[in-house]
Amino acid sequence: MLVMPAQLLCPRCEQDWARPYRFKADGASFLLCAECDSLWWPDEAVTVARAHFLDDVVAARLGVEGNPWSDRVWADVIEQTPELRR
Repeated sequence: MLVMPAQLLCPRCEQDWARPYRFKADGASFLLCAECDSLWWPDEAVTVARAHFLDDVVAARLGVEGNPWSDRVWADVIEQTPELRR
């Protein structure tokens, strides 16, 4: 289960919060900034240097080359999860 601070500003764009999401297929959790599509796995520090791009992660998970959104939308693959507080 992913536990995060109440508010965690995205260090990459500083325009939105890193919020908990999960992959619908297997429930794998991650943090995502919906503004710049930066993604962090639960065991990673939320820093610019550790950021992954959502498109790259989704393409790799689905085994597709390039843009994974040509025939699907976010709601087909991921969903936001409730924010949990310590």
